[in-house]
Amino acid sequence: MRFFYSRRTFNQSDGRFSNNRASVTRYVSLSNTTSAVTTGHLMDAQAWAQGVHAQSQNNDVVIYVHGFNTSQNTMLQRMDKISAGLKAQNYQGAVVAFDWPSDGQPWPSAYRRDWFDAKAVARHMVLDGIKLLREANPNARIHLLAHSLGAFLALRGFGEVGNAFFPGQVDQAVFVAADTDQDWMIDGAWGSLVMQQRCDRLTNYYSLEDQILDLAGQFLNGNTLRSGRHGIRPDPAPTFADVSCGDRYLSEVPSHQQGPISSHSWYFDSSRFYQDLASTFSGGAGVRQNLSNGDQRLTP
Repeated sequence: MRFFYSRRTFNQSDGRFSNNRASVTRYVSLSNTTSAVTTGHLMDAQAWAQGVHAQSQNNDVVIYVHGFNTSQNTMLQRMDKISAGLKAQNYQGAVVAFDWPSDGQPWPSAYRRDWFDAKAVARHMVLDGIKLLREANPNARIHLLAHSLGAFLALRGFGEVGNAFFPGQVDQAVFVAADTDQDWMIDGAWGSLVMQQRCDRLTNYYSLEDQILDLAGQFLNGNTLRSGRHGIRPDPAPTFADVSCGDRYLSEVPSHQQGPISSHSWYFDSSRFYQDLASTFSGGAGVRQNLSNGDQRLTP
């Protein structure tokens, strides 16, 4: 079974989700393997949570939060890749997704719409997913895997639910190619303070080769540095780990396949990334080399 929860609107007459923002969260279970949402069914929140926990063989649940320019079908394909990649590394946790109303279009105007939609629904990622799963099984380990603009959504969601909101915490938080301002994440800044309160450890996978985040920083976010391209610098919090992945990208992805899209999403096709990710979710140190500046790198 494949599970996700969504803040896209749902048309009861044709059984399909749209790209519009919904006023309620819907919980979905899919029994197929073709990424066709129409073959699944909606569930009660408590039944959904119990179904998710039943799929975990080690009491772990990973919540994947997608980024900009991601249709629901693409979200499902990525969720399947993550699940398969982690299982190949003998990681036995369940993988689910929070589906928010990205337009699935690459244009600057769509980016702004996605940014506002991510901001508007962010708290529901926490309240309707993390909180629900924690309360359904207080002994479970809940982890977060946020890609690109999904990392911005996670920051907003955690920041909106209140500083003392324990059920909204996760064990391991992972940002991959995070589309967040670097200045938000340095020690003492608002994003850093939020994540220190909301997780036991934050692992930030970044790459100087990420062309999408270079464009996002220069043209869409006021010429700012993105933490998914430049890391959390110059002063990350003690519980944050910066992992440089540019060397691994250059050594793993053939030159003729390198480009804006691959530089931003290659992680999800990399067995080395999943090896490190599985170790991270298990509380380990990953498969990394220490760098002289205090960062680590994914070994090439």
